[in-house]
Amino acid sequence: MAYTDDELREVSRRAGVPKGYLQRLLAAEDPDPQDPDGNNVLAKKLTIIFDHHVAKCLASSDPVGALRSAGFTEVADAIAEA
Repeated sequence: MAYTDDELREVSRRAGVPKGYLQRLLAAEDPDPQDPDGNNVLAKKLTIIFDHHVAKCLASSDPVGALRSAGFTEVADAIAEA
């Protein structure tokens, strides 16, 4: 479903998530000549979701603690050891 810019801005406001994040999720559904059957749409969306949540953790005042609380324990351990 295509959204106008105003509709997307309103959805972003109501959901409390950045408009750019929603735009990336919608773009993951765009036709891809290398994947004409759309078999990789879910993988693309999961990558966007993962990227969004890790970025939120890393931007927090305690990135390692935020990563741990979100379940990214191996990433938190790797950062803590670095």
